[in-house]
Amino acid sequence: MLFLAILTIKSTNIAVGQSIEKIAHIEDPVLQLEAVLQFPANFGKDTIALKNALDPVLKLANKKNNSILKWGYYMRMADGYSIAFDRTNAVSDQYYRLAEQLLQKHPNIELEMIGYARQGYYNYVYRKVKEAFPFFLRANDLKSKIDIKKIPLVVKHYQFIANFYSYIGDHSIAVDYLQEALPFSKAASRERVDLINAIAVYLANDSLNHQAATYFNRAMTEAKLAKDSVWIGIISGNLADQAWKTGDRQKAIALVQKNIDLSMRFNERKDAMRANLNLARWYIVLQEWKLAKQYAVTSISLMEEKPYFLKYKMEASKLLSDIARGLNQKEEELKQLHVYLILKDSLEKRINDKEIQRFLWQRETERYNRTIQSAEEKRLHTKRIYQFVGLCLILVFAIVLLLINRSKAKIKMRNALLEKDRLKLGYEKQLLDQELLILKDSLGEFTNTIKQNDTTIQQLRQEIVKVSVQNPAYMAQVSDSLNAMLQTHIMTDERWLKFKHVFDKVHPGYLAQMKQNYSKITDNDLRILALQKLDLNNSSMSELLCVSTEAIKKAKQRLKKKMELRD
Repeated sequence: MLFLAILTIKSTNIAVGQSIEKIAHIEDPVLQLEAVLQFPANFGKDTIALKNALDPVLKLANKKNNSILKWGYYMRMADGYSIAFDRTNAVSDQYYRLAEQLLQKHPNIELEMIGYARQGYYNYVYRKVKEAFPFFLRANDLKSKIDIKKIPLVVKHYQFIANFYSYIGDHSIAVDYLQEALPFSKAASRERVDLINAIAVYLANDSLNHQAATYFNRAMTEAKLAKDSVWIGIISGNLADQAWKTGDRQKAIALVQKNIDLSMRFNERKDAMRANLNLARWYIVLQEWKLAKQYAVTSISLMEEKPYFLKYKMEASKLLSDIARGLNQKEEELKQLHVYLILKDSLEKRINDKEIQRFLWQRETERYNRTIQSAEEKRLHTKRIYQFVGLCLILVFAIVLLLINRSKAKIKMRNALLEKDRLKLGYEKQLLDQELLILKDSLGEFTNTIKQNDTTIQQLRQEIVKVSVQNPAYMAQVSDSLNAMLQTHIMTDERWLKFKHVFDKVHPGYLAQMKQNYSKITDNDLRILALQKLDLNNSSMSELLCVSTEAIKKAKQRLKKKMELRD
């Protein structure tokens, strides 16, 4: 009969004795946490001793502000209380919750996975399998995301998970965990033997006998290197099963007898019980009835009054019934058959309960997977929404950027045009200023010329008066010069228009404003005003307008009256 050594949470107190001082000086955080997780926690029902023993760990964690050490403290306190109560309890549950809350503040995916594995195994050990199931599912989900080198006590924790999956019948997952843990086990150690043997057992349960035989032989080699007689016996029994299946009956019997001898020598009663039962079954096949009965009775003597032994009691009763039939003992056959049927009914009820439980586990797995899938779909949907919103924002930003650049280009072009217009206006203003300067000079020159001509005309007239009698020929010449000068000096209508054009340029709006303010003034009045603006005297005006000085005076008087009437 194949045998798998089941580890329990009560056996985690191994390699104890590390002092808190030694733990404080360990630099590797994984090794430091491993030391804490192996710190003494089994004080029976004495929870005060438990608190006193683990209190230095909490003080060290607080002193160094080390969340990993504090997490380890919570785990060991949960272990200690589970041992004290010998069942699941509210205090252990509270410490598991504290550890989980701690990881929410200080995320650590490796510790999160191991925390789920430990809490699941805690429920599993005390046969709260339904409650354990979600924790193992969560731990399994995190497996692909963790760095196995950062897992403390990786062999032990992966054994926790493998044992559970084997219990619910999923041996392939159990094998995967143990194969990943195998490189972290110490060569020629009981731990390594246990791992390899467990892998072989799980493979055999899945009818992978050839692979199972390979691992059983590896386990035997490791057990011999470790000089571990207990495991040599256990593995001998497992190899006996393989030999019997292949038809090598003598080898199978020899191996199982070796298993019985070593198990009894080292007080492995359960293993010895299974080996005796197995040997009795084989002797029935060989029709060695007396030997079969001897080993069946020995097997029954090693059984206890516990639910675990119910299946083996039923098998023993069936074997004794077969043996009685072989020995032709009808009464004994009926007696053992009656016991067998009673035990079978009881066991079938338990099996049916287990099948129902497995159905519930399967349904729980499906529901969990649906929840994970739904959460993943929701996450992807949210991610798509964020991506869409992000894309829209990028497009909006790009459009705004293009509009800004376009606006900048327009502003730049407008500024260029404005600058061009400004330069053009500046140039035109410069031309106008130059023209105005020229016109001012021209008008000033005109005024000076008028004044000079007026002086010359007066001189010529005086000279005519002086020489009119003395020199008639010279007088004629002077008179001609005077007439010629008067002709060029007199402001005709044509000259007035040219003069007015220049005057309006130099004094823009002056004449128009006068005409607007004093509506009764005439064009002749405007001429008087223009000449007056140039500071010409009455004499110059009379010569220029070809009228007498008196006429100029009267014209000014009339103009003054018109302006006074306006006021």
